[in-house]
Amino acid sequence: MTTWTAPDGSDINFEQFGSGSKPYLLLLPGLLGAISSQWRPFLKPLAEQYRLILVDLRGHGRSQNNAPSLNVTQMAEDISGLLDHLNVERLHIAGYSLGGYLGLMLALGQPRRVASLLMHATKFYWTADAVAKMQQQLDPDIMAQKVPTYADQLVKDHGGRQWRTLVRQAAELTASLVEKGIAERQLINAQLPVLVSVGDRDELVPLPEAFRLSRALPNGELLVLPNTRHPLQTVRLVPLLPMMQAFHTD
Repeated sequence: MTTWTAPDGSDINFEQFGSGSKPYLLLLPGLLGAISSQWRPFLKPLAEQYRLILVDLRGHGRSQNNAPSLNVTQMAEDISGLLDHLNVERLHIAGYSLGGYLGLMLALGQPRRVASLLMHATKFYWTADAVAKMQQQLDPDIMAQKVPTYADQLVKDHGGRQWRTLVRQAAELTASLVEKGIAERQLINAQLPVLVSVGDRDELVPLPEAFRLSRALPNGELLVLPNTRHPLQTVRLVPLLPMMQAFHTD
């Protein structure tokens, strides 16, 4: 277990794969995800082309959270601080769901650092109705009753005591994105290449939203994956892997 300590004393867990002078690629998990279970099938082939960095988001997996809640600004600051610690001046980012959102925050805040960004299954347009629907799902008691397999995975990823707290904090974070998230007008400042990827059966991100996001980005592209739902484990290596290898180039 390798960690970096954030200014508030929270230990942030990360992993590295690959070596040499290859370009860096940061793989970010989604909300309620962990690097122990996300992006794993992609590691071996990607490590042949990149130096990979994986990080557990604050409060997720093996990363601590000494703050009373979760917020995207602090999460993005964690990632930036870790990259400073590793002396990574320039890199590519591939983020799933919230990971793509955090990657976009880094690209807007540090445009010289981020060379390209993949946003897979990232919900950008949050409305009060969408948040209300999400918060109904982000109830640990309901999860344990209606989707016990998913609840068991959360226990495995985050611990038997932590997962319920994390789910409640995730619901609060989602609500904050309506008023405090990235505004569409800010996307004009994201001048890097961005690949917006979405499954044709994604339950959270409708295709029109993904299309709208790709068009709002100055250098945005859209990739629609067939027979693919929102969970990352439904993504097949092909066609996403070869698209990533072709897209994340210096």
